[in-house]
Amino acid sequence: MNPQFPLSIEFRFSLFTELRVTDASGRLLAFVKEKTFSIRDEVRVYTDESRQVQTHGMRAQGLMAGMLDWRARRVIVRADGTEVGSLQAQGMRTLWAAGYDLLGPGGQTRFTIRDDQPWMSLVEAGIGAVPFVGDLVAMGFDYLVNPTYTVLDPAGAPAYRVHKKRSLLSRRFTVEELRPTTPGDDELVLLGLVQLVLRERERG
Repeated sequence: MNPQFPLSIEFRFSLFTELRVTDASGRLLAFVKEKTFSIRDEVRVYTDESRQVQTHGMRAQGLMAGMLDWRARRVIVRADGTEVGSLQAQGMRTLWAAGYDLLGPGGQTRFTIRDDQPWMSLVEAGIGAVPFVGDLVAMGFDYLVNPTYTVLDPAGAPAYRVHKKRSLLSRRFTVEELRPTTPGDDELVLLGLVQLVLRERERG
């Protein structure tokens, strides 16, 4: 892949969940479409908007995995069926803050993703619980306060940071590379962060 950072992940205005991933040069790295009306989250990745060539697929394991989001593992595979890795939710912790492990094809932890402001989800949930007024205040909160997520390597050193950009429609995220990493990790990190954005889009 050899992307030029920072990357931009942006949702399209569409009736469906679709997003574009571009690098700093404006090159389109992936076009992503999430399957609707499925109890198991399923995502397909294409080379461009024409959707003629599919490069990867991502799917939650288990019959009800898409509903039980706090424990789901989402497996990432290439078009030829070989596994890239998976995004594993860190159990009950994800109910109040983002917490995920990026696993290699053998199940080993390659990276950990943490929410840098876990308190934001609690505040937002409290605001949203107030009828009528809470919904309006929550919209303003979403616009003014936007979360960041840090991707840590196995030694605990920050490797990437994901920023949600200010928007009423939660449409755009950027990915910053904090230090050089192994070139072979780009594929796993990029696709794992696509899944992160799909899961965390409505937070903050």
